[in-house]
Amino acid sequence: MIWLGIAILLLLLPAAWRWQFWRPVRKGLLVLMYHHIGHIAPADGQFPFTVTPERFEEQLQMLKKHGFTPIGLDEIQAAARTGQKLPPKPVLLTFDDGHADNYENLFPLLKKHNVKAVIFLITRYIGQEKGYMSWDQVRQMQQSGLVQFGSHTLDHARLRKLPQDEILRQLIQSKKEMEDHLGVPCLAFCYPFGSGGFDKRVRPLVFRAGYQFDFSTKPGINPWPWKGKKTLLRAFPRGGETLTDFYVQITRGKSKF
Repeated sequence: MIWLGIAILLLLLPAAWRWQFWRPVRKGLLVLMYHHIGHIAPADGQFPFTVTPERFEEQLQMLKKHGFTPIGLDEIQAAARTGQKLPPKPVLLTFDDGHADNYENLFPLLKKHNVKAVIFLITRYIGQEKGYMSWDQVRQMQQSGLVQFGSHTLDHARLRKLPQDEILRQLIQSKKEMEDHLGVPCLAFCYPFGSGGFDKRVRPLVFRAGYQFDFSTKPGINPWPWKGKKTLLRAFPRGGETLTDFYVQITRGKSKF
């Protein structure tokens, strides 16, 4: 029996190490990173970036059950500017790229549950590339009061590979295009390719271009108030993950190594 117990323990250790249960619960601003909301085959390369509408709705319900308050960029901006506190257990839902399924599948769920979100647009893809939203759809989402938009560059450029003048063009022109189409300041920027898409040369240019907040793919939960010394961290609920994984994401900032 002793050897059986040891064998079971050895079998469970990799799972316990892989999951983040052993880490302490984190407090602060939780930012969740998504891409697609839809159905896709597990063999498809976009499967890890695709959460089904059914699972996403379950995740919204879990956030509510555990006392999280979905907020938007406007609340973050007001808190950063005035020093006021965010609501208890704040969570910001973010979506990268501007895929058409954000309008078709995500938007109805946001309206159903009255939840805010932020979508980072690749501006040259909007209304131009198959599988992406149109500017009319973007404006409909904005007018609902539930969705705000940030920049994800003009064409999903890996900024650290570019000369400075091209980096600034990607940052400034995408910001201008969004402001021209939507009529409001564009305050937030999300780096394509996450931490592999920028370096210490790039980040100062983001603020020079006029953005107030920058988001990466580095996992974690953000201490608040945010001092701007590092990018805003984002937990990444992947396609195919369980609700147990999601619980660890929202309490520890990541579910697995």
